[in-house]
Amino acid sequence: MNKIVILILLIVSMACNSRNEKVDSSDLNDTYAQKIEEYFQTLVSLRKFNGAVLVKKEDSIIIFENFNISQRDVKSLATTKDAQFDIHSISKIIAKAAMVDLENEQLISANDLVSKHISDFPSGDKITLHDLIENQSGLPRELTSDVDNLIQKSPEELVQLIKKEKLLYEPGTDSSYSNLGYQLLYYIISKTVNKSFVEYLDGKYFVPLKMMNTGAHFHLKNKIKPSNLVQNHEDDDNTIVVVPNIQNGDKNQAKLYSNILDLANFLEFIKGPKYFEKLKNKNRNTIGWSGGGDGILSHMEYNIDGDYELIFFSNYDEIPFGDIVLTIEKIMTNQPYELPKAINRKESHVSKQTLSKYEGKYLMREFNNSIFEFRIEKDSLVFYQDGEKNTVLKADTDSTFFELPTDEDYFEFKENDIGKYTLVYHYKKVPIIGKLENGNEN
Repeated sequence: MNKIVILILLIVSMACNSRNEKVDSSDLNDTYAQKIEEYFQTLVSLRKFNGAVLVKKEDSIIIFENFNISQRDVKSLATTKDAQFDIHSISKIIAKAAMVDLENEQLISANDLVSKHISDFPSGDKITLHDLIENQSGLPRELTSDVDNLIQKSPEELVQLIKKEKLLYEPGTDSSYSNLGYQLLYYIISKTVNKSFVEYLDGKYFVPLKMMNTGAHFHLKNKIKPSNLVQNHEDDDNTIVVVPNIQNGDKNQAKLYSNILDLANFLEFIKGPKYFEKLKNKNRNTIGWSGGGDGILSHMEYNIDGDYELIFFSNYDEIPFGDIVLTIEKIMTNQPYELPKAINRKESHVSKQTLSKYEGKYLMREFNNSIFEFRIEKDSLVFYQDGEKNTVLKADTDSTFFELPTDEDYFEFKENDIGKYTLVYHYKKVPIIGKLENGNEN
């Protein structure tokens, strides 16, 4: 299936009932470390994690380790604890911190209209910078038209491309993750400070915080290139393959790299009172963000209820991303959890009458408004993406479907109050909701 990285908007929206039990944490640190190590070693044995992990609690390091799948077949998988990696959308929380500082300096306001900074931007008199920050601008996730060598486009050229995009909804009336919205924010910040976005970040945060392993691939003058950058990888029919770290479809304005200890410095910094309330996630009691691209996934957060910090990266993107975040939370807040197991789904027979309930087109807003369509062909449910046949699905139960028996990802159909069905695509242990296109979806 087509691979699209799911970022922090989905992680922060996941339901989670954490509780912080009052236990003497100093006596539990070794236990926490043992449980976390066992969990990641189990993932490695299942070829479901390759990278490094840091967990801190009350300024004590619980665990800081590197976990590698055997490099017998793919030597480029090798990582180290201090390796540098592309952080992708983690740049967004750095931009949010920059907005806090620029507002305090009265150089900019989250209430500013985009038109104040980009006078000819369509609907710029309706979209505020707050809308960009909160992913409620109405702009799509990505550009809806193909652009050759997007990585080579200047920030100004990218803004011209974004101007051509149609809004998905009236600004401020809904919310959907938009990389384009943040690209506008980066550009507006750079205009405000009269230097590139990454040059501002370097002088404001990276250098003062001694983030010596943090920088940018583009637009950052007089800084050496990363010396210990990991190579990215993904799965291709159960074979781990190398993918380019920088691709033609990437955007260059905030192409940042870092390492775990540098991100730990930054996370400690934004836990301070100036940033705390403004950077706290609304739907999950954390301060943090996630990032990812083809072949790489990363996450950093301060979990307020559990009073711990979690930072990890994996240069192999076939990892149970959502499960990692929630399992560490369960361990660190003394809740029951399960170790991951190998998946071997069994095919079940589902009647054509039942399958017919799930036919239809579902709008997947988090997949850049992709249309997931399900049709019955030869008594099987067939999955189409944007009109292109993808795969014939097998039934796990009457309402859940998969492609291969070892698939972690699967489709689930849930009946709603009006007798229609909601699609839940379980992607890397993150549930993503699809709305039925006919408009009768709750």
